Amino acid sequence: MKRVHLICNAHLDPVWLWRWQEGCTEALSTFRTAEAFTEEFPDFVFNHNEAILYEWVKENEPELFVRIQQKVKEGKWHIMGGWYLQPDCNMPNGESIIRNISEGHRFFEKEFGVRPTTAINFDSFGHSVGLVQILNQAGYDTYVVCRPAKAQFPFREQDYLWKGLAGSEVLVHRSDENYNSVYGHVGKELEQFLEDTKDEPVSLYLWGVGDHGGGPSRVDLTDVTKLIKERAEELEIIHSNPEAYFKERKAAKTAYPVVEKSLNPVAEGCYTSQVRVKQKHRLLENEILVGEKMATQAELLYGTKYPKEEIHEAVRALLFSEFHDALPGSGTQQVEEDTLRLLDHGLELMSRVNCRSAIALTAGEAPIKEGSSCAFLYNPHPYPITGQFAFEVGLPKQNWDPCFYHPRASVNGEEVPTQSEMECSHFCIDWRKRVVVEATLKPCAMNRVDVWFDAIEKRPTFERISRKENFVFDNGKMRIEINPRTGLVDSWKVGDTEYLKPGSFCPVAIDGTYNSWGLWKNEPGARRAFTLLTDHEGSEFSGLYEQIEPSVRVIEDGKVRTVVEALFGWHNSKLYQRYILPKNDTHMDVEIGVYWNENDTVLKWMIPSAMEQGTYYGQVMFGREALAQEGQEVVAQRWNAWTDGEKTFTAVNGGSYGSSIEDGVIGLTLLHSAGYSAADFDEKKTLHEVRHTVRMEQGERKFAFRFEAGKADLLDNVDRTAQAYNEEPYVLALNASGAGEKKAPAILVDQANVLVSAWKKAENGEGYTLRLYESTGKDTTAVVELPFAGVACPVSLKGFEIKTLHYDEQTKQLAEADLLD
Repeated sequence: MKRVHLICNAHLDPVWLWRWQEGCTEALSTFRTAEAFTEEFPDFVFNHNEAILYEWVKENEPELFVRIQQKVKEGKWHIMGGWYLQPDCNMPNGESIIRNISEGHRFFEKEFGVRPTTAINFDSFGHSVGLVQILNQAGYDTYVVCRPAKAQFPFREQDYLWKGLAGSEVLVHRSDENYNSVYGHVGKELEQFLEDTKDEPVSLYLWGVGDHGGGPSRVDLTDVTKLIKERAEELEIIHSNPEAYFKERKAAKTAYPVVEKSLNPVAEGCYTSQVRVKQKHRLLENEILVGEKMATQAELLYGTKYPKEEIHEAVRALLFSEFHDALPGSGTQQVEEDTLRLLDHGLELMSRVNCRSAIALTAGEAPIKEGSSCAFLYNPHPYPITGQFAFEVGLPKQNWDPCFYHPRASVNGEEVPTQSEMECSHFCIDWRKRVVVEATLKPCAMNRVDVWFDAIEKRPTFERISRKENFVFDNGKMRIEINPRTGLVDSWKVGDTEYLKPGSFCPVAIDGTYNSWGLWKNEPGARRAFTLLTDHEGSEFSGLYEQIEPSVRVIEDGKVRTVVEALFGWHNSKLYQRYILPKNDTHMDVEIGVYWNENDTVLKWMIPSAMEQGTYYGQVMFGREALAQEGQEVVAQRWNAWTDGEKTFTAVNGGSYGSSIEDGVIGLTLLHSAGYSAADFDEKKTLHEVRHTVRMEQGERKFAFRFEAGKADLLDNVDRTAQAYNEEPYVLALNASGAGEKKAPAILVDQANVLVSAWKKAENGEGYTLRLYESTGKDTTAVVELPFAGVACPVSLKGFEIKTLHYDEQTKQLAEADLLD
């Protein structure tokens, strides 16, 4: 006899069209109602996930929480999923997803003594293929989703085998009936479901009023109870849970369709909407990862207490911001502001944690040298970083003389190329100094920078390039041409190989949509390129009222790098682009500042490469994936790369997730000025009121990227490049006390393709967690050293495999551990 597993739930967005306070009160109401129905209807079982909602119940109605604990013991209430909340499943890095699962597991194990084996993300807008390995290592073998819908699959079956990285796989149920039911309509909807799935030997049916909670109603439970009795001779319809459904499915040993890629695309507009949230989320991710490494080293080497509570609170702020209507930008303007405020809370916590740790890590450093200034750069990674590093210090004393003090610096006692650039302040005294050095930073260590100053006649000025045919930058490793008439890059050569076509790095406005989740028009006629401002327009935009300056100009130059600025405009918007060209490297950084005042319009950045055929890759959780390249909007994490097997062009970002490529033209999506929580639904239009309606992204937005061109082996190093660019060295201007002694580095890893994703206090407070992953898809054995403890441990990893190690400081043992250690 066919069995149908009824999974009653109440999908409840903590935030979306409402703020978290309303999400909290709705959780109280929904849980109160569902608990009462478990008494009124003897066979009824309620399912719910998301620890954050249970925490709100525990804090605000503890008596109800106790009753729910009892119902879980009785089997009338099922803890489903077991995560902290349902996040976006594309943009958070793998560490964030692990923390989400860990936070939920610890809560549910402590309060209910349960650990689910079926993961639940009903409403997330797609799912990264990197998630599969995380699920396996966290104890999950099954997964329930609603997106992508069946129209995006070449098969109709709702159950399929999803294969991920490093040999991982989970059995997925795609709920085609979605996760919600209409109040009072469950009986009719279930009848239709039974007809649609009559050929299935066993079925799973999600029901319950959702989005704003609600769950079961008395009328729906009454209708379902009646239907169960009426169909009893032909069907066994039972109130159930996801684990019971999958147990029955697996026992049948059915052959399933196989999917071996990310479950994307879904709601592609959400890869870009509310970009401030995305950028600040990335920043907090980076600050937590760097801060944990610093705090771990400070405790292990110098006895500074690990600030577990502060870091934990910052992590929880990060996790809430990753909710699938917060990070994707589909919430209201109030939700956007609340999320930014929460992220700022986490960043403030980490700023205090990181400062304390950094000061502790300067133990053994001599006090400042007479007549100099001093800064310390902490490299959080177990490998040296060579590059250009900028920081600010003050002069030893204010300069009131008619001259300009120019810096020269040494790093770890060795003099290095140095230049001065425009400082952050515009104060009238020559006092603050922005110093840029070219140096190699020692791994997992404080790197000391001593700065001296030489008096020169005045602040440096730079050559005019507007009258040149092309501005050519050639450092012997790469040659870049910038067109003074367009402000765009016309050529980028490494050696004799050309990587770009003329007109690269062009900002383009594309006719968009007010739909927060939606896409924009891809037709050529829907695109208008920004153009270079006239000299008069550019000078006015720059606030230069006493002279007219060219809109393409060198604004910084010295021994370390050259910076070229270009000013553009279109319609009601303007922007600046700064090409940052190092004197001894093959990469280029670009900073963009946009002053945006457009409705329903997308800003993309077009880069026509010299390679018209190839493979477009993007970073996913603990790995990489080949992405679509017919102009579709795709999502990736810290980097994208375009390669034809011989040549490679990489783009590392500081918090931009959406992009596309077509015929070798890369389009990096910067912003999307849609309406807030605006969508079409069943021909009902939003934004139809005759009034001014605020769109997203109005005002100033900033973006940062690092580009590199070279041979195919650039792909072997792009993950390390992206890690060092995002988790950048921590900078502290400090006159060290001279107390204490220097210690050996905390950790070293000898293989460039094996990265440390986390180095932190273990979740139970005993020992430390060290997490590694292989980043290129190649089986590797790496030696992990803890020099301060005299420990060296070989670790074998399959391609893209995650390995979690536990370090016991008492026994000085480093051993494999559970992912959620």
